[in-house]
Amino acid sequence: MKITSVSAIVYRQQLKPGGVQPKFAGEGRNAFETLLVKVETDAGIVGWGEAFPHRVWQAVKSLVETLIAPPCLGANPTDISALMGMLIRRVHGVGRAGPVMYALSGLDMALWDILGKAANMPIYKLLGGAQCDALPAYASLLKYADAAVVARMCEEAIGREYRQLKVHETGRDEITAAARVLREHNGGALMVDVNAPWNLQEALAAVGPLRELGLKWIEEPVWPPEDFRAAAEVRATGVPVAIGENVLTPTDFARLIESRAVDYIQPSVAKIGGISVMRDIFALANQSSVAVAPHSAYFGPGLIATAHVVAALSRAPLVERLYCDLTESPFGNWYEPVDGHLALPQGPGLGVEPDPAVLNKLRVG
Repeated sequence: MKITSVSAIVYRQQLKPGGVQPKFAGEGRNAFETLLVKVETDAGIVGWGEAFPHRVWQAVKSLVETLIAPPCLGANPTDISALMGMLIRRVHGVGRAGPVMYALSGLDMALWDILGKAANMPIYKLLGGAQCDALPAYASLLKYADAAVVARMCEEAIGREYRQLKVHETGRDEITAAARVLREHNGGALMVDVNAPWNLQEALAAVGPLRELGLKWIEEPVWPPEDFRAAAEVRATGVPVAIGENVLTPTDFARLIESRAVDYIQPSVAKIGGISVMRDIFALANQSSVAVAPHSAYFGPGLIATAHVVAALSRAPLVERLYCDLTESPFGNWYEPVDGHLALPQGPGLGVEPDPAVLNKLRVG
């Protein structure tokens, strides 16, 4: 089997109208783009992956098409290690992290999709098998910067059977409002993602008073996010710390795991190098008894791939589901949790195929 084509497709889903416009990654949001990497073969098998798209999808799409696709043509898609190893070395001079690695991440996912389809097995079985048929999901709310809105969104998420919530807030009033809602309802866990806004002293001052809330973790409390020593000092306040979505090389993850500076590491499959690198990070973390809670702010193959990896390799399965209602998806309703759980796809490869008609309808690039 040989690769005959590698292409990039971008589609956009709108937030359903109603309510306050939230922020995501520091800007107002009314839509989300998904960047698909499509790999076609001479055997008729097509693989799908997802490259990290947020705010940089035009650049990543160009890299897929002009830098990554040409050397893939004629290669064996099932020899993933050889192909990805060649590509990483070939493009290392233009960056071993960031948009180039996002493009490679999408390709790697698509190759695993092809490998599973060729073997007639879901990816989780290629990774060793699953512990469960459905994965607990936590609702990862967008940013509202309004305590009343945060409380209302938390109430809504709990009404949809989520037991664990994450808020993207830095204000104590907003964080406390979320904790109060959880306490009054199901007593589930609360996580807080502050997106690296503080220096160490600011972080210590902000995080200390949150200790009484019993947070499951506070995420990226310190700028820069790769300052593992500072993260460890925040952790010493008694609030568990999680970082990793912006740790962008396997070497840095190995250093983070070895440092034992945080309670949870958070690799992101569409940023770090795809399923292959996620598998290796899980293996190293499990060997070192460090918890892994992947970042998965995706709606397509990135979320599906995360589910397969978590099902096969996590010691405490948990999947992040970005909490917002979007227009129809090419991947159907798979990403909508039922009773707070995402079903593990059972078809070959990723196990969920895009609907061509819906994809064409939503396509923007």
